[in-house]
Amino acid sequence: MRNLRLPVIGFVAPSGTGKTTLLQKLVPVLRDRGLRIGYLKHAHHSFELDVPGKDSYQIRAAGAEQVLLASHSRWALQSEQADGGKDPSLAKMLRRFDADRLDLILVEGFKHAAYPKIEVHRTTLGKLPLYPQDPDIIAVATDHELPGADHPPQLPVEDPAAIADFVQDHIATQPPDDQEAKMDLVRHYRWLRRYGCNDSHSGNASVCVGETFWVTPTGACADTLEPDHLVACPLDGPCPEGASLDAPLHQSVYRAQPQATVVLHSHGPYSVAVSFAGQDFEGQYYFKRIPVLSVEHEDYLEQAPQAVANALADYPIAMVSGHGVYAWGETPNRAYKWTCSLELSAKTYVIARQAANV
Repeated sequence: MRNLRLPVIGFVAPSGTGKTTLLQKLVPVLRDRGLRIGYLKHAHHSFELDVPGKDSYQIRAAGAEQVLLASHSRWALQSEQADGGKDPSLAKMLRRFDADRLDLILVEGFKHAAYPKIEVHRTTLGKLPLYPQDPDIIAVATDHELPGADHPPQLPVEDPAAIADFVQDHIATQPPDDQEAKMDLVRHYRWLRRYGCNDSHSGNASVCVGETFWVTPTGACADTLEPDHLVACPLDGPCPEGASLDAPLHQSVYRAQPQATVVLHSHGPYSVAVSFAGQDFEGQYYFKRIPVLSVEHEDYLEQAPQAVANALADYPIAMVSGHGVYAWGETPNRAYKWTCSLELSAKTYVIARQAANV
């Protein structure tokens, strides 16, 4: 997660599977091994931490946006959701934790977010497992043998010590945030070149870690780019000399889209060709709508950052007419997927139009 340098592991399953029961057994094991644990639960309904009739409840009911309860033993901050009706952002909620006091955050729920998860699966419920459709599931805690060989590691659901072993092994083998993130970004940037979404020196890419995002340098060559060539830029303030001319645009996207950790800019030929029409494009499978923005060339550096950021606040991908594609993701793979899917949809669209005229 973007602004949290802490290991995060989720536990996902249908309601009634026993996620909370498992975590109640797992947390003491991890605590006894010296780990300081944070816990985040996704609630599917409204909830109250306060008691009607108490002073703090009355003040919040009267319209206070935030209410802080404090005692000698604990404190709790209640904050009203500004975007009521929408599910909370996992990344935004994780940033509420005090990272200096924790070693690991365990999350219950948020199954649609892109982050490492352990699935809890019990045969007695008669429901299909989640892992075949979710590449972010790193293990399955289950009461039976998983079929075949193409599945994540399986863990005994009634053995919290074994699950704790897996959790500790997982977080111990994770490389430093910055270097791994930079290596992964370069890998995907090279793939954009290899599979025809960029030429050798076109496009740009960035990855955000903490309060810094690393962006490709001006004139970057995908064939020779190395992680150490990336330029560090702040989330706030001017970008340094040598960073891509699009660095302010990436900066604006990260501000507008708090779930983004990666931004990719590409020039897939079919995507660019379709964008010349200047109308929003409908993909055939993944996308209901892809915004196509019109920015004059002479105004690009001044106007594009805010225009693209506004579009990516609501969509995972957008096009600038005649200039290319911008996609964000919670992981490099997700942004890369959107980019490739759009190029294939655009190619299919162009071929279909040509076939119609034969």
